[in-house]
Formats: sequence, C-alpha cells, structure tokens
Amino acid sequence: MKRKRWPVIIISALLLVADCFMLTDCARHISASGEASQNAGLLKDKKENKASNTTEENESSSSVVSDVPVSKTTNPEDAWKLLLVNDRNTISENFEPELEDIQGAYKMDSRVAPIMRQMIADAKSQGIDLMVCSAYRPYSSQLRNFEASVSNYMQSGYSREDAEQATLRLIAAPGSSEHQTGLAADIVTPTYQGLDDGYADTDAAKWLKANAASYGFILRYPKGKEDDTHIDFEPWHYRYVGEEAAKEIMSKEICLEEYLEK
Repeated sequence: MKRKRWPVIIISALLLVADCFMLTDCARHISASGEASQNAGLLKDKKENKASNTTEENESSSSVVSDVPVSKTTNPEDAWKLLLVNDRNTISENFEPELEDIQGAYKMDSRVAPIMRQMIADAKSQGIDLMVCSAYRPYSSQLRNFEASVSNYMQSGYSREDAEQATLRLIAAPGSSEHQTGLAADIVTPTYQGLDDGYADTDAAKWLKANAASYGFILRYPKGKEDDTHIDFEPWHYRYVGEEAAKEIMSKEICLEEYLEK
C-alpha cells in the first residue's frame, strides 16, 4: 500500500510546485498589464467616456473607425485621411497600418509613403534638404517615450501627476499619438535637427509651410492652437490629410480639430 502511494505523493508535490510558478507568472503578467493600462489611461478629462468608446470600437475592428463627418470628403473611402487622433480620440494599441519606407529606416502608411518621398525629392531639387527624424511609431515605442519623459521630470522634483501633465504638452500619451497611424512624420534638416521653436526659422520649415499642402500635408500643431490640439507648437510635425483638406486648413491657418468641427 505504501509503495503505491509514493508516486501519487510525488506527482502531487510536482503539480503544487508547477502551480506556484504559474501563479507567480500570472501575477507578474497582471502587474505588467496593470502598469501598461495605467500608462495608457493617464488622461482623465471630462471626455473620457468618448475616448473609451472610440477605443472599444477600434479593438472590435481590423481598422480604426473615424468620427469624421462624411460631408468632409467626396468619397467615404477617403475618410482615413481625416482620421482624428488626439487625447480625446484614441486608437487601439494593436492598430498597425500597412507600411512602406519613406527615408532611411522610417516608414509611413503605404498610401502616403510615395507622396512623402515625392515631396522630399521635390524639395531637394529646389535646394531644400528635408530629413525625416520620426514617422510611424508603434504603441510600445510611444509608451517608452512617454514614460522616459515622465521619469526625467520626476528626477527634477516633479510629482508623478505633475510630470505626466508636463509630458502631455510635449508627447502624446500612448494611443493618442498620430505617429501610430502612419500618417504623420517629424521633418527637420541636416543643418538644424533640434525639435524646438527655432526650427521654424529654417529654410526647410519655411518651405514645408509654403508647399506641404500641395502634397496633402498640414502643419499639425500650429502656434496659437494649443487650446484645440492640447499639444505645444511643433513646426516639424506634418500630417497627411489629403490635398483638398490640406489647402483649406493651411490657407485658413486652422488646425485639424477646427476643420472637423465645422
């Protein structure tokens, strides 16, 4: 009898040990997921429910569904060009467009990449050197960038809450960045690669502001529109919206939020 019970006891002990490891791994996974969820949900403004509903719709679909009014485009299939992504309209962390190279290792939505390459080539032919320093950026990269900025502020004495708010003026929270759509790019020039207001005075920035709309791109975060975009002035950040919308937005000196509210 005793000999027969030994295998049962040994197996039970092994199963108990295995269960302990599984519970530990699950706890780690839950903790990591909780941290990611906390980071992704940093924004707690009064339109929180709308953002939540938008995210749920995105997660149940293979592509992002836009709230863009159909009247803003002659073809509903072109609504993707006017996709609004900000701290009030988020997209799923799993969203990833079909990508294509634009310059070096940088990529954009395959529908936009050829247009960006053409704009860069045309600028070059006119003596303007445009250099892409950021384009498509997955959710995971946006999360790392956001957390790195928060950490830097906290090391300077900021509280976590204040560090997050300071970061949000410069870096979009994960899920609310246009870079994840593949429709936006940060463009500088070899002789001035600083992402600051001084870039606006360069020939490259002036050329972009004057010509980007002809290619369907807009200066996404213009000066004076911070209350609408919730992002500080970024003279290097250009977003594709299609030529028709771009020309109206740039000529009227408005932002995408204002254009879509009309």
